[in-house]
Amino acid sequence: MNHTPHAFLGIDGGGTKTTAVLCSAQGEVIARAEAGSLNYRALGYDTARASLRDVLSQLPCEPSAAFIGNAALADQAPLEELHALTHGILNHIPVGMNSDLYIALEAMQCAGASAVIIAGTGSMCAGRTAPGEPIVHTGGWGWLLGDEGSGFHLGWEGLRAALRGYEGSAPATQLTAHACEFYDAKQPEELLNTFYNPNKRHNEIAAFARVVSGLDDAVAQAIVQRCAADLAQTAKALLRKLPANTQIGLWGGLFERRETYRQAFCAALGKQAQVLPVPPAQGAAMAAMRLAACGGA
Repeated sequence: MNHTPHAFLGIDGGGTKTTAVLCSAQGEVIARAEAGSLNYRALGYDTARASLRDVLSQLPCEPSAAFIGNAALADQAPLEELHALTHGILNHIPVGMNSDLYIALEAMQCAGASAVIIAGTGSMCAGRTAPGEPIVHTGGWGWLLGDEGSGFHLGWEGLRAALRGYEGSAPATQLTAHACEFYDAKQPEELLNTFYNPNKRHNEIAAFARVVSGLDDAVAQAIVQRCAADLAQTAKALLRKLPANTQIGLWGGLFERRETYRQAFCAALGKQAQVLPVPPAQGAAMAAMRLAACGGA
């Protein structure tokens, strides 16, 4: 790999996949890369380091500095964890790592108070009164304890409604047939083996959210409204900790690709909000530029 001065690597290590951009000093995207998750706390360092190597292998040149937003974190990475992930892969350059929410806030390019609401495989809200100030959070309790309004939440609710509708303990719904088709089952009873032998991962359940959120079915639409309202309550709890003029940004697959979900969320929140102007990976590249200017990690 060649070294090109003033190329800055921004990495968004989400819960399901990693996206990265290499940017010039002017902020222009030179290259993009995708790989598996960098969540070393969920997957272990070996898997996360393999994903990081995969990202580097796709770049046309070495970066001058790098910054990683990682779904494993809620704040700045402890030095020992940063070293364990990057040592021997990102060498001799300034490297920083913080949460994936941090780089989403950076992507907002907001000089004042800002908040970002993320609804992807999981969900979380974060904000700060100004760049450089401490970040406050709501949500982020994970798929077992929280993730309200996330892809997992929609997928799980949709699957439960599909089975309850099938057995007659809840209203009949098109979700039953769609669940069987999506998970390649001839009849609902086969879903037991599909999900428990072995257990499906939470991201495989979250994948069904795109069916739930796109289906013209009263039960599915009610799930979308309910899940969006749940996330709006989490967002309201965050906004109560921030100034009234806080700018709100949205990110994650549900906000980016499902207009009906975004509208339901904004209606429940009682405020308008837009998808981030640039992806979080570019926010990470901006953070890498500042890191290089400071001359250290």
